[in-house]
Amino acid sequence: MSATVKFQVEAKVKEGKTLMKAAKEADLKIRESCGGDGKCGKCVVKIASGSVSEPTKKEVKLLGEDKLSQGYRLACQAEVTEGEVYVIVE
Repeated sequence: MSATVKFQVEAKVKEGKTLMKAAKEADLKIRESCGGDGKCGKCVVKIASGSVSEPTKKEVKLLGEDKLSQGYRLACQAEVTEGEVYVIVE
């Protein structure tokens, strides 16, 4: 099963792929310095519509419940589920 993720461009990706990997496939660069380990917090994006995986412990620690409730996620941790996701790169 695949899903469509919208950044500034579209990328069709398989379910379970992180937003960071989807961005790379779409030739869209998202800032990061920890190699996708969820430690630096530089890859923050906002989910404008659609759904992604539940927040990881790393995201809860770095972003907090308030930011998560506003739709902010770490691109290296949030995984594509299904359907269409519209992502705003911060």
